Amino acid sequence: MKSLITGASGYLGQRLAMKLAETGESVHAMIRNPKAVKTLEHPNIKIFYGDVLDDNSIKTAMEGCDTVFHVAALARVWARDADDFYNINVNGTANVIRASQELNISKFILTSSTGTIGPSLNLPNNEETPRWSSFNNDYEISKSMADKELLKHAANGFPGLIVMPSRIFGPGIASPSSGVNRIIIGFIKKGFAVIPKQSGVIGNYGFIDDIVNGHILARDKGAIGEKYILGGENRTLGELFEAIKNRVNKNGLILKIPVWPLSYYSMFSQFLADRFGIEPRITPDLVKRLGQNSAFDCSKAISQLGYHITPFEEAIEATVRFLTKAQD
Repeated sequence: MKSLITGASGYLGQRLAMKLAETGESVHAMIRNPKAVKTLEHPNIKIFYGDVLDDNSIKTAMEGCDTVFHVAALARVWARDADDFYNINVNGTANVIRASQELNISKFILTSSTGTIGPSLNLPNNEETPRWSSFNNDYEISKSMADKELLKHAANGFPGLIVMPSRIFGPGIASPSSGVNRIIIGFIKKGFAVIPKQSGVIGNYGFIDDIVNGHILARDKGAIGEKYILGGENRTLGELFEAIKNRVNKNGLILKIPVWPLSYYSMFSQFLADRFGIEPRITPDLVKRLGQNSAFDCSKAISQLGYHITPFEEAIEATVRFLTKAQD
């Protein structure tokens, strides 16, 4: 079997490419950054330089493949030009779908996000939970639009489906898309962390190896036109930080502060971003999300795909061990 992975130079895409290659499969890795080649060195991986906005490079990379894992996305909370989210995440997805149709791809897996479902209320969200709140940012809006694009084609016979990772963490290349990894690295370097006082807010934390395996299971067992949440255990923010502290530095410090300083700082950061193009460390949207529960239910993926969740404590330990070694 031969698969194309768009976004193969990213945190998730690189891990998926290596997993497939190590199991003997052939991989066409589509990347934009030549420096990423070193992270994809494997005899079963063939590198293609391209862009999801360039039809010719997409088709060249896809030629001879059976499956497409469309992982490429602008996965940030801010961009200098908000149109970039829609060009890359929406138009780019449409381009890859069109090429897949022309080349008769047998299975298309779109990597979306649980962010498209939104915050949870009294029960964990599942794939059918209707969104009850407004979108937090252009990333979530654009990914939701990309989902609709895929489902529109799937309804007309296109062999596509959607996987929806939650907050990803775990061993892998450095990436802005893993906030949990950045928290761990910060704690390793500084020995302390700052969190809001409302530390009982729940999030779903998915171990990257589980999510990679979930992509492969979706290819092998997933039903056309379906969505599958790929996550982990639901834990409070306080539990997350305590788990990190216990493995990095038991004498470390977790400072709990009111939300309002974070809110004011985020507005100042947003002002600098809008006025001078300086990427914000934290945005008002992110502060809003810190106060919203984001619990998710992976039962559908478990029952229909055979998805497995690594225990939270075990996953944190493996991540801390990897990132600690990487800092040496």
